[in-house]
Amino acid sequence: MKLHYKFSNLLGTVYHKGNLLFTPDSNALITPVGNRATVIDLKNGRSETLSFESEFNIVCSTLSSNGALLLVINETGRGYLYNVKCRTLIGIHRFGHDVHTIKFSPDSKSVAICRGSRCEIYTCPSADRQFNLFTLKFVLRSFHDKTTCIDWTSDSRVLAVGSADMTTQVFSVPLLNKLHRFTLAGHGREIVGAFFEQNSLNIMTICKNAKVNYWAADMDLTSMEPMPYITDEEEDDDNDDDEIPESSNGHADNDDDDEQLDDIVERERAKLERKQKRIDENLLKNPTKDDMVVFKRINKFNYKESFEGADRGALLLCADYHQKTHMLVAGFSNGHFYLHEMPDFNMIHSLSLGDQQQMITSTLFSPLGDWIALACPNLGQLVVWEWQSQTYVLKQQGHFNNMTQLTYSPDGMHIASGGDDGKIKLWNTSNGFCFVTFSEHSSTITGLEFAANGQFIVSSSLDGTVRAYDLLRYRNFRTYTSPTPVQFSCVALDAAAEVVCAGGFDTFNIFVWSIKTGKLLDILSGHEGPISALTFGRNVTQTTLASCSWDKTLRTWNLFDSQGARETFTLSTDALSCAFRPDGQQIAVSTVDAQILFFHPETGQQMASIEGKHDLGYARKETDKVTGKKLTFGRAYRSISYTLDGNYILAGGRSKYISLYNVQEQILVKRFEITCNKSFDGLNEYLNRRKMTEFGSLALIDMGQDEDENGKNIRLPGVRKGDHSSRHFKPEILVTCVRFSPTGRAWAACTTEGLLIYSIDNTAMFDPIDLNETITPLSIRQTLYDKNDSYMALLMALKLNEKSLITEIIENIDANKIEHICRSLPLLYVERLLNFISEQIQHSRHFAFYLSWIYNILMHHTNNLKPNSTKILTTLCNLEKNLTLKHDSLGKIVENNIFTIDYLSTIASIPKTDEVIEDMDTSSISGTKRKNSEHITNSISEE
Repeated sequence: MKLHYKFSNLLGTVYHKGNLLFTPDSNALITPVGNRATVIDLKNGRSETLSFESEFNIVCSTLSSNGALLLVINETGRGYLYNVKCRTLIGIHRFGHDVHTIKFSPDSKSVAICRGSRCEIYTCPSADRQFNLFTLKFVLRSFHDKTTCIDWTSDSRVLAVGSADMTTQVFSVPLLNKLHRFTLAGHGREIVGAFFEQNSLNIMTICKNAKVNYWAADMDLTSMEPMPYITDEEEDDDNDDDEIPESSNGHADNDDDDEQLDDIVERERAKLERKQKRIDENLLKNPTKDDMVVFKRINKFNYKESFEGADRGALLLCADYHQKTHMLVAGFSNGHFYLHEMPDFNMIHSLSLGDQQQMITSTLFSPLGDWIALACPNLGQLVVWEWQSQTYVLKQQGHFNNMTQLTYSPDGMHIASGGDDGKIKLWNTSNGFCFVTFSEHSSTITGLEFAANGQFIVSSSLDGTVRAYDLLRYRNFRTYTSPTPVQFSCVALDAAAEVVCAGGFDTFNIFVWSIKTGKLLDILSGHEGPISALTFGRNVTQTTLASCSWDKTLRTWNLFDSQGARETFTLSTDALSCAFRPDGQQIAVSTVDAQILFFHPETGQQMASIEGKHDLGYARKETDKVTGKKLTFGRAYRSISYTLDGNYILAGGRSKYISLYNVQEQILVKRFEITCNKSFDGLNEYLNRRKMTEFGSLALIDMGQDEDENGKNIRLPGVRKGDHSSRHFKPEILVTCVRFSPTGRAWAACTTEGLLIYSIDNTAMFDPIDLNETITPLSIRQTLYDKNDSYMALLMALKLNEKSLITEIIENIDANKIEHICRSLPLLYVERLLNFISEQIQHSRHFAFYLSWIYNILMHHTNNLKPNSTKILTTLCNLEKNLTLKHDSLGKIVENNIFTIDYLSTIASIPKTDEVIEDMDTSSISGTKRKNSEHITNSISEE
């Protein structure tokens, strides 16, 4: 079995915080999700999470005008430059702390960064080689509070920067002869957005108190010319040797190196500020300063004039302006957004995203101006709305709390997930979208199971109900309850989908219901602690139910036996999770002491054991007072899952690692690190020494919420303010559930970050068989083209096992030879060829050609494949999944083509006599027209 699984996608969350980005063609939307970025293809209906990963959560991002370069900055000020087209991380640059927003210039030669109370302008990477990714060009430091927003003019020469000091300053970069710096004042609150008109200096500013100011310039942008650079001969060159080393690109991992980098960068900024100060002094002495451009406010609008009652307290949090259509959209803290036409401020639409209080923190127009993207962080909601037709292009929402459970559908096409918010969501694994949400539960989801036929799912919850959902009509068709209120902790469904079982969290009993009638069939008692997990043994002679509990026992039950035979396995500690091997001949159970024990369900003997304490890794939270090594006592695997062949088992728990073990050898095969996001707690083995004092960690000190710009607490002694129940904490990284896909090509994990999908990369491993020195790509092509021996060429290509070469050979084989080749293939190569075709059929356009291969292989080798069905079950499941996807995508097209062909055949069957009549009618009409034209010509000549 191939085990080269790699991260492929992130589901369960579509937005965390930060700003949204549209690609230049308006076909894709880039959204930040934690420390990653997801690209949502709106045209093809797919989502893809980019491969790079930041060390902290992303706070702002920007995209170049050609859509090639993506720059994201995390909470610590480290910028990641990523090539979107090539899917490659170019480099990392350290910009510094407290970065609020960034934006590329329209010509993509510069990037402006709002950092603290200043704005810094860097030159971007280009074709010319340079030492650093970004070179500091200007530092604009004339603000009295943090800078909040940026906008460039169309020619990339003028920059507008809004600030929390209620002013907007307009700069020219480089300096223009009639514009250096101009301040726009008179705002009542913090500036949220500043937007230039297209090819103009006219600017619009929007502040947090929902007021819009429109400013007009008395000069044209094209009439200004660059001013010659003013040099100073007295400039000191003492610090010329203080160049920023290569480690400034973010490769320094040591705290001392970071401090040195900060000092060097600050010295460079100070040198630029001294130069600019001398330039400003010379400009003040310039006698032509009266000829400088002047901005005048010509209009002032207020959103709150259209508000009602309670909405008057809403704050304007985000805004965006489309220059070509002159449309302005603004999002508010109450979930409303307004669309106006400027400069007359005519309202086009006024809508709300929902009944609940939702804050819209990011709005964005598509480059074409027909779509508006809106994001809400508190519910993790992302919406793309087409304002002209008033329809949703995209509406996605993840779990706005931790995810607790997941399960795969039998064909591997769908994933059902449940969370602490009481919602169950169904995700499509091929495109990454959620297509249905069930919200009948009122508390945490504790268990999920798919039926073997894939037509319904069952779920258990702490609200005391077990519910069954129909996946054809998308409704809750059955609700199971106990005679007395019980909090259910787990659920299990038998292979025939006849009974459903749920374990109690507070009554220690197992309840059994009939799926069809909904009646309570039995109550299984015997456990003396909360039931932690239930699982049915499939492919067993008798239906066997296994249950594990906190009472240090694992029990098996025979539900359909009149004797109710059962076996009790005594464990050393409390059990957390259990799983049956796919063939039903082994039970695995994980315990609190980080062990995984394996038992035979019939004989009761312990078959193997795995010690996983050290594989969980060492980690220490900021508030822990003991070392990470001591904390391993409380770490264990909370969820385990067998692979399809039963040779490996996947385990995850309270750790950033997910472990894959070989059951027979009892060794760790691979360990997957699910995240490196330090915005979560419990990732580092040792605490940062800079946050340690003689009294302990700084995280143990309650700093409160009232802090000044330097991060120091300014609350007076004895003064209290705010909600006393509110707490500031960092979420801990945690794995609550892991499951393997029925196809064996992927596995999923519920984590604090979301639903992580890991799949096999087909190009990651070269695995030839029976290879000798005569088998080369050249000899294979000669065998096919020169010798015309298709059978031998295919065998040689399968031996070499290079995907591109196998594709070339197969697609150049005559279709008439397929049956003969398939009949002659040995069984070993049949399995490899079937595995290759099952992957190729998903992406290839030669669908009918590969269907012919599949048909002939299965017709001639069915008897040989049946005894080895367990070994190739992964291939067969993957083949079924891809064929189902193709059927769903091509079915509608084929049906439309059938009706079109019927119509054309009906038209073609019309008798030719009608055509003759039509020709006669046409000739008579043309003759009448000719006579009329001659009569008109004669009358004109007579006149």
